[in-house]
Amino acid sequence: MAATQGDIEQLFMTLYDTYQDAIFRHCYFRVYHREIAKELAQEAFMKVWNYLQKGNTLEHPKAFLYKIATNTVIDYRRRKKEQSLEQLQDTGFQIADTDRMEETVDGNMAMAHLREVLDTLEDIYREAFLLRYIEGLKPKEIAVMTGETVNVISVRITRAKRQVQQKMKHIPTV
Repeated sequence: MAATQGDIEQLFMTLYDTYQDAIFRHCYFRVYHREIAKELAQEAFMKVWNYLQKGNTLEHPKAFLYKIATNTVIDYRRRKKEQSLEQLQDTGFQIADTDRMEETVDGNMAMAHLREVLDTLEDIYREAFLLRYIEGLKPKEIAVMTGETVNVISVRITRAKRQVQQKMKHIPTV
């Protein structure tokens, strides 16, 4: 029996209410810009809406949402790289030390240090760390999302955690 429009709307609203904050955080910790993260999260939910509207079903809704959000961030980064610095400067964009501004605005040095450390990790370890410790996903959920085995994900999480702990020891505190 096909799902009715009401069923699709109810499912979407449940997903949105349940995962809205988590998907925003997921995007934020990949772009470090609040407004862009909001836009990316909304774009991800629109993709999920369109997917559901086509009559598709979700076997693992949480993993699906995170996968869509991750792909949306990747698409954003690709689009961003396509803009040249000259084009931005022609429109009045001024180069600034965004890392320093973020520290000043947020007043959160620990977050800035964690960001520095995370930026040094290989992508697979950074992603595993963020999904586990920032997003709170279980290794099994991450495995479903990435198509890897739970064992591979657990090893990545452990290695990432070890690397972060080691590197955080070497960052000077203020």
